Amino acid sequence: MVEIRHVPVLLRETVDGLRLGPGDTVVDGTLGSGGHSLELFEKVFPGGRLIAMDMDALAIERFKRRIAPIGWAKQALDEGQIQLFHANFSEIADVLDEAKAEKVSGIMVDLGFSSDQMDAVERGLSFSSDGPLDMRLNQENPLTAQRVIAEYSEERLTQILKEYSEERFARNIAQAIVKERSKISIMTTKALAEIVQRAIPKRYHARNIHPATKAFQALRIEVNEELLNLKTFLPQAIGRLAPGGRLAVISFHSGEDRIVKQFFQENARGCICPKEFPICRCDTRPNIKKVTAKPIVPSDAEVASNPRSRSAKLRIVEKL
Repeated sequence: MVEIRHVPVLLRETVDGLRLGPGDTVVDGTLGSGGHSLELFEKVFPGGRLIAMDMDALAIERFKRRIAPIGWAKQALDEGQIQLFHANFSEIADVLDEAKAEKVSGIMVDLGFSSDQMDAVERGLSFSSDGPLDMRLNQENPLTAQRVIAEYSEERLTQILKEYSEERFARNIAQAIVKERSKISIMTTKALAEIVQRAIPKRYHARNIHPATKAFQALRIEVNEELLNLKTFLPQAIGRLAPGGRLAVISFHSGEDRIVKQFFQENARGCICPKEFPICRCDTRPNIKKVTAKPIVPSDAEVASNPRSRSAKLRIVEKL
């Protein structure tokens, strides 16, 4: 296994669940630090192909630097067996067209952020260090977290906090932000975290989780349009799988998992006729089957060694 600083979540479960073999073509829609990608490529090597994409151009450049000393991986990149694209996973159909891959054997996405991204102070994805309120994975995106905080109405702020992170004190936080920004611009992660912390009653502060955790999650989702991208990606991914090919999705919060679960249920169900119909009239057939009846979650050992994995859920389906 190649040494990479970022620890891939549910690595073995994902790689084994995709059931790949030599000669297959596999897609990693969220390259990140490349931990999943290299393991997937080892499964399809020799003769196979890895197509990986990321909306973060820096992630692609880091991956290239990391595999440069690894002879077989560098050669595969040079010869086109590993193809890298600066694109969002919601653009998978366009990427596969460009890569001249009509159908593929496996697709995966990890909807979390890599340690490289979370620890980059200039990205402002975390409040563990004080940085600018940016939160963009794609630096070409004009919308930053600072703009959301400065320009969104109290109602809109409340809405995204409720919808994207199920924040119990969404209204309190939105009111506190609007009040503070009327006096001074909110520019840094530390400043925002302190506002959120003060807006939540102390008796509701969790012992091991910072009070601003959910608020920052909601802002990251809004800035990067994560839920919209997921909804756009899923039907494209199923459409580009070859029969018997598999799709694996790792999600990290209830909103993401709900979208994935519902989409998989609808596409695995088939008939959508009312229950009172004695025979099917819609002629709708399932196009996938579930490989995981329930989501796979990290083991206690994985959570202990990588606390960021604690909320991960893996769902896998197979194309019929």
